[in-house]
Amino acid sequence: MRLFLLPPAFRPQEPLVLTGKDYNYIVRVLRLKEGQEITGRDTEGKTWALKIENISQKSCTLISGENPGAGATTDTLPSCRPEKTIVLYQCIPKGRKTDDIIRMATEAGVTRIVLVHSRNCVSDFSGSEQGKFSRFESVVREAVQQSGSVVPTAVEGVTDIKDVPAHFRNLCKDLGTEGKGLFFHQCPLGEKQQDLVGLLSGFDGAVGILIGSEGGLTETETQDLIASDFAPVLLKTNILRCETAAIYAIGAVQTLLETSCQ
Repeated sequence: MRLFLLPPAFRPQEPLVLTGKDYNYIVRVLRLKEGQEITGRDTEGKTWALKIENISQKSCTLISGENPGAGATTDTLPSCRPEKTIVLYQCIPKGRKTDDIIRMATEAGVTRIVLVHSRNCVSDFSGSEQGKFSRFESVVREAVQQSGSVVPTAVEGVTDIKDVPAHFRNLCKDLGTEGKGLFFHQCPLGEKQQDLVGLLSGFDGAVGILIGSEGGLTETETQDLIASDFAPVLLKTNILRCETAAIYAIGAVQTLLETSCQ
């Protein structure tokens, strides 16, 4: 179930010559041979059945059919793709944990990943955003090709935590859909605590998920989020690392939203 993201140079029915990382992915990673096929997705989101026409020591040539959407013989895209919009608001963790979170969220079919600065964040992207986001784009590309995800995941950043509710409202407005914001934590909040099943039962809009960094969220941040209509959801588990909490929350939300897609 592999998907190849086609470069901007791709033109239907014209030979596409790949070198470098793309060549390595096709020949060394997937180990495709001449005559085999793979599904490709162009920059407009259309999928194409691609055939390996020729492989040399440093390049390979692919050709496509006349019509997009044709299935490849060796690769099948998911028959039931995530239909719901899930936005992950991730407070920036230490080191390369961000890469792991982006990779897992992309494989899970999250539509958008927004990096957030909160009080307990240790890492600071100031002065190095261009390089980091170039790396994040590579992480997304590799995750899409590995998982076969047909969801166009995008990474944004950096947004201050106080601006997250407004960001999510504006996003839902642009999408023309209802939105429900959630933040996951592991400290009970009494009567303010809400049940995830109850929150999402019958819901048919976009869901925003906010996850704290290693130090979690401060009391002020949680109260501000609640005041801005972000619902607190208790993680009734062992204490989770922030990267584990992110994929745990995404999986729980996605399962509830897509029960009908079975």
